[in-house]
Amino acid sequence: MKAVILAGGLATRMRPLTDARPKALLPIVNRPFLEHQIRLLAAHGVDEAILLTGYLADDFGPFTEDVAHLGVRLEISTEDEPLGTAGAVRRVLDDLDDTTIVFNGDVLTDLDIGAMILTHRDTGAIITISLAPVEDARPYGLVLIDDENRILAFHEKPIELVGGLINAGTYVLERKALADRAAGERFMFETDVFPSLLEAGEPLYGYPSSAYWLDIGTPERYRQAHIDVLEGRAHAQIDGDLIRDDARVEGGLVRGPSVLARPIVLGPGAVVGPLSSIGPACMIGARARVERSVLHEDVRIGIGAVVRDSILGRGVRVPVNAHVIGEVHA
Repeated sequence: MKAVILAGGLATRMRPLTDARPKALLPIVNRPFLEHQIRLLAAHGVDEAILLTGYLADDFGPFTEDVAHLGVRLEISTEDEPLGTAGAVRRVLDDLDDTTIVFNGDVLTDLDIGAMILTHRDTGAIITISLAPVEDARPYGLVLIDDENRILAFHEKPIELVGGLINAGTYVLERKALADRAAGERFMFETDVFPSLLEAGEPLYGYPSSAYWLDIGTPERYRQAHIDVLEGRAHAQIDGDLIRDDARVEGGLVRGPSVLARPIVLGPGAVVGPLSSIGPACMIGARARVERSVLHEDVRIGIGAVVRDSILGRGVRVPVNAHVIGEVHA
C-alpha cells in the first residue's frame, strides 16, 4: 500500500526555524521529524510513499537517501504552486492505489495505521479520518459521529471551552473521493472535500483513537513534542544519549530526562536539563544553564548564559552571561 505525505507548506508559524529548513525536516530528538512518520509507516507494512513537496523542495533529496534503509521507497513530487492539501493529492492521483493513506506532514503520532485501514475497509468508507479526543477543541473544531463512527457533521472552532473529537490529520481514502475534481485546482480536505462528500451522502467515517497525537505546527507544540518523547508519552527514535537520571558529562551535569547528541562540549559547572534535547557539535560554556530547551546542531552557549524554555536553531550563538527565556532563534 502507498502513502502520501503532505510536506509542501511554507510553515510560516514556525519561522524563523523554517527560514532555511522545511518543517518536515526539523529535528525531533535529533532526527528529522519526517523520519518518525517513515518509521511508523514501515512498522505497519507500508513500503512506498510519495512526498508532496513545494517549499525548499531540494532539501528532501538527501533525506530520502538517508532513510532508504528503513524499507519505505520514497518518491518526491514537487508542485510548482500551492494547491492545498487535497489539490496536492489530486495532482498525483493517477500514481495512487485505490486505497491510500494520507499524512499531514506535521503530525507526530503513535496511531495504529494497520487497524485504521482494516476499519476503513470494513465500513466501506470513501474516506476515514483519524480522530483524537481533546479537552479544548477551540483551536481545532469538532467532528460529530454516530454510534458506528459514521461522521454526522463538522463544527467550526467553538468560541467557548468544550471537549470532543477533532480531526487528527491522518486519512485513509479511496481514489474516487477525488476523481471528480479537476487536476491543478486548489482545494482543501478540511474545507472542501469533507463537507462536500458529507453533503452528497457519501460514507465518511471517523476512527477515534487515544493514541498519542500532536500537531507540531507552532514553536510551542514543537518543543512540547520533545518533552512528550522524553517523558515517554510519545515514541520516537532518538539520536544521542538518553539521560534518564542526573549524570556527569565532561565538566558539566546533565539532568534527566534529556537527550545529548555527540560530539558535545560541556564546560565546568555547566548544567543541562531537565527536558532538554541537545543536537550534535554543541558547546555549552562554563557555568551556563540550559533547561527545557531544544538546541539544534552546532549551537554555542556562552559562559554563564541561561537558556530556558527556548528553541535555538542550527548555528545559533548565545553571548556570555545572556538570558534567553521563552525565545526562538535561528
